[in-house]
Amino acid sequence: MTATSDVPATFTARDGLEIAYLTSGEFGPTVVFVHATGFCKELCSPVIADTRQLIGDFRAVAFDQRAHGDSAAPDPPFDWWDIGHDLVELVSDARPVVGVGHSAGGAALVLAELAHPGTFSSLVLVEPIIFPPPYGRFDHNPMSAGALRRKRRFASREDAFANFVSKEAFAQWDGRAMQAYVDGGFRSERGGVVLKCTPEHEAEFFMAATDHRAWDRLDEVRTPCLVMAGEYSTTHGEPFLSALTSRFANARSEVVPESSHFVWMERPAAIAQRVADAVIEARLDD
Repeated sequence: MTATSDVPATFTARDGLEIAYLTSGEFGPTVVFVHATGFCKELCSPVIADTRQLIGDFRAVAFDQRAHGDSAAPDPPFDWWDIGHDLVELVSDARPVVGVGHSAGGAALVLAELAHPGTFSSLVLVEPIIFPPPYGRFDHNPMSAGALRRKRRFASREDAFANFVSKEAFAQWDGRAMQAYVDGGFRSERGGVVLKCTPEHEAEFFMAATDHRAWDRLDEVRTPCLVMAGEYSTTHGEPFLSALTSRFANARSEVVPESSHFVWMERPAAIAQRVADAVIEARLDD
């Protein structure tokens, strides 16, 4: 199979921020991939590569959420709806579009579809962060506290890689995913590498995670959805997965064996299989 090169690009969001993304492939439909909070567009590459192994070339767009990767950061407080609007702008000239997102990325795709119905022909939502009330900012929460403790600087990417693979939370990651994270999630500075998504920005996104209120509007999402969760997920276990899926107008769920909330990084081939199914369906409908 011929290698497909990533082409970096940016666009200007409606509030003036420069938003970064990568494109690869030439053939429709377009598939937009959206990473989780704290990560980067490059972390989509194993899923994209595994999808190409299944169906050949297709047009992939991997997107850096604002304040992540190579995208600019707004002033706090952050609003997850802004990411949804960014996605609508990103794919405004493309149809059909399949949306594939992990965690906050899955929520952002739903917000985009709510903001502009019909944006996507189908959605693959991997552990989307969409929870029931109570709503509002959660300024003091374990995820934000953990983000603020994150080590932001390493002597090298090799040191960062070694640090992460030594930790239990990352032990099951596909090696390609870990390499993609240290390659794309850090920038070189004198004396080492530093996180592109700062701990403060990551913490701010977690504070806003319960304030977008999409749970009450999921029945407005008419596009077909697949909601995927890891077998050992601490956020999307049963019965929550069933409750979430049932709120969509047209959705089904799937549990990926032997995986956690990090299923995107642990089992990219399992995600790729469902992306391939969605692309094939979109080609038939186009």
